[in-house]
Amino acid sequence: MILAVILAAGDSSRFKRQKLIMVYEGKPLLQWSIDVLRGFDFDKVLIVSKSLDLSTVDTADFEIVVNPDAHLGLSTSVKLAVSVAKGYEGLLLLLGDMPRIGKALVERVVSMDQTKIVFPIHKGIKGFPVFLPSLYFEEVKTLTGDVGLREIIAKHEDETIWFNGGEDCIFDVDTPKDFY
Repeated sequence: MILAVILAAGDSSRFKRQKLIMVYEGKPLLQWSIDVLRGFDFDKVLIVSKSLDLSTVDTADFEIVVNPDAHLGLSTSVKLAVSVAKGYEGLLLLLGDMPRIGKALVERVVSMDQTKIVFPIHKGIKGFPVFLPSLYFEEVKTLTGDVGLREIIAKHEDETIWFNGGEDCIFDVDTPKDFY
């Protein structure tokens, strides 16, 4: 059983408004991640958000979990996802601002050995999605600040599987110019 999670609680500090509901290539930025996960039969799909107005996004069949501590960094959203994942074999993590992650990339990650941490890379940069087995859930609870899983991945390098995922696995929308 896999819990798929879209992390969408960032504060969009370079924007004057929440970037995840801004239209990117025809639909709200967050909708891209939602739509790719709709093509799968995950046991549960979760969006970890802060105070995002999701009225322009189709979140039907997705559970929304509010992260009241999002201002303390990405680690709080990952820890919140882990707290919901009790009983699951692992988490599949995506970021809400990465519109180029497609079905094939998700399929490749979830088809690999689920006893390992699995992720794509591009030119030596860790990308998304990331599969995290439940074996590491307790360790996630020790993370602090604005870090994702880098520390855990570095510590358990021998327990990872990575592959070349192409540029799409690292492309994210960070600044207003990325919308144009």
